[in-house]
Amino acid sequence: MQRTVFVFLSIQYLSIVSGCELLGKFNMPSLFEQGDIMIGGIFPVFNKEVSSTYTFESEPPGVNSFRWTQAMMFAVAEINNDPAFLPNISLGYRILNSCSSPTNTLRAALTLASRPQGIKATACSPTISSVIAEAGSSQSLAVAGTLGPFQVYFSTCACLSDRTKYPTFFRTIPSDYFQAKALAALVKHFGWQWIGAIQSDNDYGRNAILAFKQEVEKLGVCIAFVGSVLRTYTRDKILDAVEMIKQSTVKVILAFAPEGDFSPLMKEVVKQNITGIQWLGSEAWITAPQPSTPEIYTAFGGALGFVMQKMAIPKLKHFLTSNSPYKDPHAPFVKEFWQIMVGCTPVLPGVHADTEDTTKRCTGNETLMNSEHVFFNVTELRVTYNVYKAVYAIAHALHQNLPNFDQRNTQHFYI
Repeated sequence: MQRTVFVFLSIQYLSIVSGCELLGKFNMPSLFEQGDIMIGGIFPVFNKEVSSTYTFESEPPGVNSFRWTQAMMFAVAEINNDPAFLPNISLGYRILNSCSSPTNTLRAALTLASRPQGIKATACSPTISSVIAEAGSSQSLAVAGTLGPFQVYFSTCACLSDRTKYPTFFRTIPSDYFQAKALAALVKHFGWQWIGAIQSDNDYGRNAILAFKQEVEKLGVCIAFVGSVLRTYTRDKILDAVEMIKQSTVKVILAFAPEGDFSPLMKEVVKQNITGIQWLGSEAWITAPQPSTPEIYTAFGGALGFVMQKMAIPKLKHFLTSNSPYKDPHAPFVKEFWQIMVGCTPVLPGVHADTEDTTKRCTGNETLMNSEHVFFNVTELRVTYNVYKAVYAIAHALHQNLPNFDQRNTQHFYI
């Protein structure tokens, strides 16, 4: 796969939504920093079930996406501290949680588009000028059809490249069109002529498999079956896909699905001891932790796929290790992050303690500053680096527009 492309984002005022107000309250906590120009962020923070036991041999569930929020905050701080970059103009952010749900993503997008609660005059506060979202293509489609400008860090669906439908959509990750072509070339390289396919039953999976089929059919490759998976599928529907695999004679199967959607099928394949298959994986699951676990590796070890190049953000480590719920007891997501990483529940002033929480209480002396946990390894970043680039793409577009920028009116400006 080609190296992730750096995209410059054109910014313009969201005139169609800037004056709207939500009629109901979504009660969505947000990470917030005021600035002359505001950037919105939507991330699937802690969207998975969190176990009370951690081995610390791999990253605990949910912390990856928390690091994405921190990368956005770090990039904004870095830009604001650079006197040569956007002089006399500060960037701010408002970051919301999508829980990896298209519905919640749309709620978050509408929350970002609305006026802050209690403010009636549109001139009182800067509106969100652009949005950085989302990890899933279906979630990104929910935002792309509602807001603009829009910068995405991990949604690869080729459908989002349609400029007639999404004229203000940009991304810092290649489209699945290129991934499909690369996987087709891989199939050709090994001389495979008879393969199966598993797709996530959403825009991401369906569009990717369609693009892949178009490519391999040019090479004379036949696809025996296309099964579907989804994290919300019943076990019976997952078993339908497993039965396709068992009944077929194919020895090579491509799976285009996020880890969460593909996980139930992986577990069922292992449970039924289905081995001897060469798996090909999309970016969304081939680098995920689960396929490398001892349980899943027995069936999925040796899977092939293409991934983004790893990059480093050296100064990010100190920013991550300085996180503490004691700095701001009401900061969203930080308490949950602390519980996962430190293994105890902080006792915070002014914050009601959960009486049903059975985890041990923190002493207040815990710190992350000297932690060598894999989460703080900032030398091999993929999605985190894409988020970082997305912020800089917006900042560069703004910097190029400085001659046309009126600091007295941060709501109305164009590039």
